[in-house]
Amino acid sequence: MNYPYESVVVNEEVPVFLLMTTVKYVAMHWHDRIEFLLVLKGKVRVYVGREDCILHENDLLLINSNEVHGVESDEENTILIVQIPISFIKKCYMTIEQERFQCQSFLHENQQQFNKIRTLLAQLCLTVKQKKENYDLKVHSLLLDTIYHLVTDFKMKNQHELKQTSKKNIERMNRITDYIEKHYMHPLTLEELAETEQLTPPYLSRYFQQHMGQTFLKYLNGIRLEHALYYLLETDLPIIQIAMECGFTNLNTFHKLFKDTFHTTPHQYRKKQSTSFTTPRRKKEGVEGYEFVEENDIRYLYKYLEKDKNRYDFS
Repeated sequence: MNYPYESVVVNEEVPVFLLMTTVKYVAMHWHDRIEFLLVLKGKVRVYVGREDCILHENDLLLINSNEVHGVESDEENTILIVQIPISFIKKCYMTIEQERFQCQSFLHENQQQFNKIRTLLAQLCLTVKQKKENYDLKVHSLLLDTIYHLVTDFKMKNQHELKQTSKKNIERMNRITDYIEKHYMHPLTLEELAETEQLTPPYLSRYFQQHMGQTFLKYLNGIRLEHALYYLLETDLPIIQIAMECGFTNLNTFHKLFKDTFHTTPHQYRKKQSTSFTTPRRKKEGVEGYEFVEENDIRYLYKYLEKDKNRYDFS
């Protein structure tokens, strides 16, 4: 698989995580960044906490920092992912860690405010990809403009207490999900996980549901499915071996869960998708992020840049 991190890794010169890609399945996770999802083609289902929504072409969604979320899709799609680190925003907006934003274009008829964000995200994408002289200055300018519009148009009120309460649990949830990532291939149980945190299984079950928006078993199976998708597309391993490698107790369990999630069998998925889709997967070494095969068709961005099309090379 490709590792296009040179265009997405956050660094001091270009403080933005940016990627245009196809997504099939990303298990529930969180990060210390504000994230925008802009659907350029097709549709995806996004889970945020206990809620979920279907995003279609042109839909824009903001996911707040440390907000648990996941994505899945059973059809061809292209999305633009843009993440802005809280550490960068804090330099110019000190109270960012106490703020939450609501930016869901599909809930509103008036799209004027959302169009401003769409245009800024498209400009960011092209600026980073083209890397013209002093482009890092332009990136900073666009990021600050994006933050300005967020604070002006999308800031929620009376959310401070909720945000602070959530942050107290980040360290524990990191330990729990790291443990699951390291042991998903084994017959991991709630009792084993509870013992590592010195909690009772019933308490951990409620805690996990509260903070992840789903049960421990559903999350564990989601991690196993992520890895199974990778093996199906990137290896020639027999399906029964993939099921065992990913921690499923038997082939029937794997088949049922896979079909319930993707509406097809593992064999049919491998046959069809190996030539048409690329799939994100959590990196084994625990680096925050996913492996992607990056798409570079910037024509998707053209409609968001009608007023600025002469500034960019669309060839």
